[in-house]
Amino acid sequence: MRKTSDIRIRDPFIVAEKDTYYLYGTSDIWETERSIYVYKSTDMENWSDPSPIFTIPDDSWAVGELWAPEVHRYNGKFYLFVSILGKNGMRGVQIAVSETPDGVFECIVNHPATPSYQSCIDGTLYVEDGTPYIVYSHDWPDNYVEEAGAFVGQIAAVELTPDLCEMVGEPFLLFNSNKAPLSAGRPTRHTRGGVRMYRYGSDAPFVMKNDDGSLTLLWSPIPEGTYIVASAVCKSGKIKGEWVHQTEAVFGDNGGHPMIFDDFDGKKKMCLHYPEKPPMERALVLDIEVEEGIVKVKE
Repeated sequence: MRKTSDIRIRDPFIVAEKDTYYLYGTSDIWETERSIYVYKSTDMENWSDPSPIFTIPDDSWAVGELWAPEVHRYNGKFYLFVSILGKNGMRGVQIAVSETPDGVFECIVNHPATPSYQSCIDGTLYVEDGTPYIVYSHDWPDNYVEEAGAFVGQIAAVELTPDLCEMVGEPFLLFNSNKAPLSAGRPTRHTRGGVRMYRYGSDAPFVMKNDDGSLTLLWSPIPEGTYIVASAVCKSGKIKGEWVHQTEAVFGDNGGHPMIFDDFDGKKKMCLHYPEKPPMERALVLDIEVEEGIVKVKE
């Protein structure tokens, strides 16, 4: 067993199922192993040793670098969404399925669920009136916008077939990261290969249906190099509706990649990694409240 404070993890995702919490996430070690692991706990403080749940098949479209695993219950099974670097140099989101949240997960098809002609990461599942969508980040290196003088991340979505195997129609844009108030005019500066570049990040979309019928979308921009949790609300409750950005960060202390779940006492929790400072990243679970779609961390 190990404590939460002992586990280095990025992009944490928690599933509460029966009497067990399952913790998934990104690790620099797991990337090189071509595998995803899970930790299990009954109290979210003491965790089992990690056990493997998914490994990239030898004949896969992808080559490695696994990021941001999420597991969603859908139609009586559990589906893993994980970002992987493809052989074409573009990142995409692989979907795999299992009967249980601790695997083993098998790929449903040998291609990404996101457009193969774009670099897409951080896919999440959202189901609206029985119709599944994958919501994701279209981010660099293929998103340079001359007018902005920067790489501009997008939060986008596309409908999936009921079995999650294929896209239905074309992807559609929810919003551009350089237009969101917490990110606008505040790109992060990177240097790659000796070349300076600017990027408006658009990490980690997570969509939640609220009791009042509205939708909340959490995500992580990186204004001027500080990782945060931002949010937008869609009052119509439709994924293709109008998204209104909140002007205050849900979490602004250099931590992010959020998700929300209910614990076994019925309390809403937000999980993210903190701090955004390798190798110090840990899973941070916070009590939250949601009013009219707006997420607030409880004091």
